[in-house]
Amino acid sequence: MKTNRLLLRTALILAICQSGVAFAMADNAAANTPALDAISAQAPASTERALHEEMHRTLLRLAEAGTLGNTPERLTLDVTEPAQRSNNLGLLVDSSKATADGVHVLGVTPGGSAERMGVRTGDLVTAVNAHSLQNLGVDAEQRPLAPGVLKNSVDQLKDGEALQLAVQRDGKSLALNAPVHALYLPAMRLQLGAAALLTASAGSATEASSGCGRISEFDVAPRQDNLHRAVIISIDGKLPGPRGQETFRVPVGQHTVEVAEAIESRYISFSDVARTSNRHYQKLSLDVAANTTYFIAARLIPDKRTDPKAYWEPAMWKQNAETCN
Repeated sequence: MKTNRLLLRTALILAICQSGVAFAMADNAAANTPALDAISAQAPASTERALHEEMHRTLLRLAEAGTLGNTPERLTLDVTEPAQRSNNLGLLVDSSKATADGVHVLGVTPGGSAERMGVRTGDLVTAVNAHSLQNLGVDAEQRPLAPGVLKNSVDQLKDGEALQLAVQRDGKSLALNAPVHALYLPAMRLQLGAAALLTASAGSATEASSGCGRISEFDVAPRQDNLHRAVIISIDGKLPGPRGQETFRVPVGQHTVEVAEAIESRYISFSDVARTSNRHYQKLSLDVAANTTYFIAARLIPDKRTDPKAYWEPAMWKQNAETCN
């Protein structure tokens, strides 16, 4: 069941345009799922219908391929993703096997930057912005590094910044150039199975009777104390609020905060590829008092900065007395 959940998570994330560079695995039944448009906080009914229809088609494809297992009606799955910015390269590449010659293109999304700059299905990408994608080898789990290097290079570009790809096509070398264009995606919380789709509320009966406090990801943490920016993914299993909000009101009492790190790469002593491969959220318990704001950060652990699985932990590093109403 763990494998099925991983495959389903990968397929659903691809289905909502999680990345501008999609990695196609040999056993990923939804690798060709069309990307959806980002949905705003004021999404029209037609957009909501389109999302439901696309999810339904995705689940049908997964069920038909056997990805959901023998008893899909018993499957439970919880997928949570923060709001984010994604460069829309629109490139499907093969990451199922390592090759020394570069990254093989399996498909190009219509309207994406890759199509506009002239990338075609069957092309071999050998370099991105003058960084070679050849002879990069594999990571500790034998996954090829080149696709991750391509993705990270694209993700780091600012909106409208030039992207340069060196491509081999029919024995000829081509230099392709075009600006990238970013998509902005809302935070997402999807639950399958008996659980219901949860949304964050501005207040509750408990809050009204006993008061409220706040939990904040506002980044003023001192770097000299190994404290860095964190992103609040959920509070008590619910989306914390609209995209762009940094402080969230909660009722007085115990709360569980799910946190992602946003530490600048220069503080990390391993590659971005290893960091992405091992990225995970961590939970922090807070006892919130009335009229108090609690600031959350990602604490870098100095003696583990070389370990991509243990280099950080969530921390409540500061609290302020502030009226909550």
